[in-house]
Amino acid sequence: MIHYINEYVYLQQKNTSILENNKIKLLLGFILYFLVGCGTPDQVYLRGNIPLKDTFYIDVYNMHTGIKTFSDTICSENINHQIGTLPKGIYQLIVSWDRDIVKPQEIERFARQPELGTPRYYMSTTFWLDTKESNNYKLLLDNTYQQAELEELLLAKDGGESIKIAVVSDGKNNKIYNEYLALVDRYKAKNRYQKDSLQQVAIHYNDLKLLQEADRLQTLLTRNWLTNVKAELLKAEIDFMKNNIENEVIVDIYQIQANTKEDFKEYREVYHLFPPTIRQALACWKKNN
Repeated sequence: MIHYINEYVYLQQKNTSILENNKIKLLLGFILYFLVGCGTPDQVYLRGNIPLKDTFYIDVYNMHTGIKTFSDTICSENINHQIGTLPKGIYQLIVSWDRDIVKPQEIERFARQPELGTPRYYMSTTFWLDTKESNNYKLLLDNTYQQAELEELLLAKDGGESIKIAVVSDGKNNKIYNEYLALVDRYKAKNRYQKDSLQQVAIHYNDLKLLQEADRLQTLLTRNWLTNVKAELLKAEIDFMKNNIENEVIVDIYQIQANTKEDFKEYREVYHLFPPTIRQALACWKKNN
């Protein structure tokens, strides 16, 4: 009887030991799954798909400092990369790939400056990043393209502006920033349309030998923005910032837009809506830049 009791106690102790070991293994497995599956909390992940058969390059810059924060060569259409532990703010993302077609106006420049390397196609966008809002960012194109279509558009005059790319996340400030970019894009499209119309009028004036009127329009067309469209954009930007003033991305948009004394005057009403601490920080930033 004592033999069976001792054996029973031994089995109980062995089962308890196995159970404890299994608990430890389960806990370690859960921790490992969490670390591998969810990633480091501050790590930023960029995913997406670019329809390119050729090798292409991705560069990411911090818009506040101008520092390149990520650079890589991609040999697949699929993008699935960790791009670092980055502070919140507005970043620029540039996608580029080698171009075997050189525009006539580029031949001399590349011949005189071999350090420029080979010409490239470029697509770029800016986006808001904050790991407290999201660690996952997705690169999107506005349409389904083939590589040949992209290259044809990028070679055309203002063609790059017709291709829209965006970097999106579930974060609130990222969404607000992309709404701001969409607003600016609408006015860019309006500006292009009106300039194209004025160009046709200038050609008509030339045909009629109304050279003074044609020259006046050509002077307007040399500017990046038509005066009336720029004024409309400014009002729309200010209204957008005022309507979203409580969101921190607005401070960064303001910093980019109001970087000269003239700009500061135009955006003055936005500045005065910021809390005193933000105004003080902006004043220090402006003094040091």
